[in-house]
Amino acid sequence: VIFFFFYEAQAFFLVIKGWVSIAKESQNAEQSVLHVFKDGESFAEPAAIVLGHYPASAYAASECELLEIKVSSLKKMIQEDPDIAMRMIARLSSQLNILINEFDQYKTMIVPRRLAIFLLDIFKHNPERQSFDLPFNKTVLAAYLGIQPGTLSRAFNQLTEYGVKTNRSGHIVFEDIEQLQKYADNAI
Repeated sequence: VIFFFFYEAQAFFLVIKGWVSIAKESQNAEQSVLHVFKDGESFAEPAAIVLGHYPASAYAASECELLEIKVSSLKKMIQEDPDIAMRMIARLSSQLNILINEFDQYKTMIVPRRLAIFLLDIFKHNPERQSFDLPFNKTVLAAYLGIQPGTLSRAFNQLTEYGVKTNRSGHIVFEDIEQLQKYADNAI
């Protein structure tokens, strides 16, 4: 656990390596994953800078390395160099644009293609390996893709046609990476 819902927010975080899920629990203790952050992405800035508390909980979805940025340190740095604030605003605006574009793209893209793109992105980080374990469980993956877990299972079944094999534990094997890439690129 990185932080819990409604804890005082004195810092935000940058994911150096790994995956972090942001989740909220319902009244009947069911957890809903709201978003997943990966390498190079930051999270909890609005909570730390504006709200003063975390509106959800954050969990390491995989082994991860984080950089914690204290708001007090950030304020001091901004006083010394006001350009930092402008660079942060620009970066946050860029991140918001990316999220909006991804949302628009995902809304119109069929689920198996979304899954194929995700798997290929992981493959690009380790192109010498034809198999790997998902960086987090399938429930978190479904939330990351914006779908229900049952839909994720059906999408994995459809990707067998393009050389993707998986098991219940989340071990993935690429039998035909070129075929999967063509499918993801919408070439077939």
